[in-house]
Amino acid sequence: LRRGVIGSERWGEKIRQRINEGLGIESFDIYGLTEVYGPGIGISCSANDGIHYWDDYVYLEVVDPKTGEPVPDGEWGEIVITTLVKEGAPLIRFRTHDLSRIIPGACPCGSRYPRIDTIRGRSDDMFKIHGVNVFPRQVEEVIASFPQLSSEYQIRLSHLEGRDTMRLYVETDGTQNFLALADEVAHECRNRIGFTPLVKIVELGVLPRSEKKTRRVFDERYE
Repeated sequence: LRRGVIGSERWGEKIRQRINEGLGIESFDIYGLTEVYGPGIGISCSANDGIHYWDDYVYLEVVDPKTGEPVPDGEWGEIVITTLVKEGAPLIRFRTHDLSRIIPGACPCGSRYPRIDTIRGRSDDMFKIHGVNVFPRQVEEVIASFPQLSSEYQIRLSHLEGRDTMRLYVETDGTQNFLALADEVAHECRNRIGFTPLVKIVELGVLPRSEKKTRRVFDERYE
């Protein structure tokens, strides 16, 4: 096994490195939607600097999720796709809800195909707590800044004693005291996102895995 082409679920740099090191392969990220061409919209390259999309098959825009207006290249927004050669079920300005940005400039690999960034999340994945709009990808970026943490995590939102509470469960390799590490993660969330969650550090393998799309956010506030 030399190469892996992996898609279907959003994944970050930390899990990419785990896959590459564990299997001894070079991995590539693909992007696609069933409504468009399945996995046939784009793929990353050996430069690992975004995903090339096939602009001779799709016209891709990035828009403000709230207004629908296009944003400049380099700014984050929602991917909108128009198919150019699809005959059976052509789409015009199909809103994907996927969040990314168009990467300006040429890729170091030399390909002429334009690039989008790794999918950050979905516009409908956002949740609001303490007046702050939060995307799961922001939490993933905090976790990725701690090498002793795994990429597995779970967010639980609840309403306790008249206020919303977020509990963040994340796995560690056990090289640091759990309580001290939890404090550090909570502090980093405060710095990067704007609020302090209740962080619970657990051992590797404690959080559930799924062969399909892993559910990360459980909103129990209105149950």
